Amino acid sequence: MGPWLVDVQTRDELESWLSESPPTTYRPVLMVVRGDSATIREFLPNALDAAKLDDRRIVVWVKEPALFRQQELGRLFGDDATAVAAVLGDDRTVAAWVHDDRLGVDDADFAFSAARG
Repeated sequence: MGPWLVDVQTRDELESWLSESPPTTYRPVLMVVRGDSATIREFLPNALDAAKLDDRRIVVWVKEPALFRQQELGRLFGDDATAVAAVLGDDRTVAAWVHDDRLGVDDADFAFSAARG
């Protein structure tokens, strides 16, 4: 029933979602999607379908990569240009990635599930 998709527009919003206490009344599993391309636009509906399978899942879409600090990009995506999304577990470390060659609902669901232990 949650907001499944959060379209992050500002640095403050991004910091708030990546913090230890995101702006929700529960502890969500976050899938951080970076960029805005044809690949991302193909992936987003699948990510949302996967998010809807568990009411604690939220897709945080950061269209503008410049909102990330360099260290955040490194922590979330490493130097892997094929990673379109990173899923953060309860401890806010990356539990899984979604890559640009595996964009299906099942791929997104698998990545979300990895963050749930």
